[in-house]
Amino acid sequence: MAFAVKTNTEVRAWELGKGSDMEKEMLRCGKIVARPDGTYELFSQEATQEKGQVAKAGDFFKVDDLGFPYPNERRYFLENHTHLKEDWYKQTVKPLKIWRLGDPECEELRYLLDHGILSIHPEDPEHCFSASLWNTTETSASDAVIVFFDLKKKNGMIDEVNFNFVDARYFSKYYRVIPS
Repeated sequence: MAFAVKTNTEVRAWELGKGSDMEKEMLRCGKIVARPDGTYELFSQEATQEKGQVAKAGDFFKVDDLGFPYPNERRYFLENHTHLKEDWYKQTVKPLKIWRLGDPECEELRYLLDHGILSIHPEDPEHCFSASLWNTTETSASDAVIVFFDLKKKNGMIDEVNFNFVDARYFSKYYRVIPS
């Protein structure tokens, strides 16, 4: 099992529902859509089926290098970021488990597969990974990296895995693999 740490620890982020200039711009161009029930759809580059990732007011969002927003659940964001100034935050650096196609299976991956949360389709390199994340189906290419952010266990058994797909180019630019 491999681990990696994020190298760009100073990031910009905005709280949904606070009306920041970035939120207004994302709403204006349709990359974020306010829904009638008070939630938001964020159209990240992994969101598919013309449905965005669903987040709540109070959750945070960041914008990737290609200009796509992606959500961060409020509790996780506040536990893992320190406010610096304005819309700048410093992420807590900690080793995160990662998995790439071809790596040996790990318990987190087995849990996701066994519970139908993740499916792998190596025959479709552009949509190799598929998962239900943020109330939508997301896909990612076969060279993407699965990053495991959080793992919860009950009675020694996995109860929840917080993960996401990270584009290979983004991963190589902003993460460093820790030698095992």
